[in-house]
Amino acid sequence: MDRDRMVDVGVGLVSRFGAKALSLTSVARHAGVARATAYRMFGGRDALVAAIVDREVATLRVLLREWAAPEPDAAGKIRAQIRNVLPYIREHEALQYVLRKEPEEIVRALVTTDQTEGPSLVSRIVDQALPDLEPAIGEQLVPDPRAAAEFLVRMIFSVMLEPESSLTDDQIADLVVRAIVRTGPDAAGHE
Repeated sequence: MDRDRMVDVGVGLVSRFGAKALSLTSVARHAGVARATAYRMFGGRDALVAAIVDREVATLRVLLREWAAPEPDAAGKIRAQIRNVLPYIREHEALQYVLRKEPEEIVRALVTTDQTEGPSLVSRIVDQALPDLEPAIGEQLVPDPRAAAEFLVRMIFSVMLEPESSLTDDQIADLVVRAIVRTGPDAAGHE
């Protein structure tokens, strides 16, 4: 049994029982391995949760690149990412379970109250997204790539936490594009 398979089992358990019920013992039992094996792989529940989050963020990064790839410009890339990530969030079983029944778990991941916990989930996602933005469209983002990526991530989390809206996904995408993508004669970075 490899670490990735254990993470898969963990995500499946969160989808069915929630994040609070997640333990190395339950993952081991559902994976059909000894409890000691799970503890050797992860050391504790926090490391398992971190591995799940890391894998989900990495998966999201790949998807964001795929969604943006066919688009010719920054506006199209950002718009495509938003139009695709919102349904992705709505269809993500584990995330939806936690949002419906344990929203405090999501808030805990988004809000850092102690510097020893490391960066917030927003910062982690921005850090993952920046390498894909900067070489391709960074010069078209305002006020700068990091701030634009942070605004985009914060907007997505806002919609995720409060999904009822009078805005469609297309309207949300258009508003975000207007907020962070430079247009006009200086769109390519020429002031």
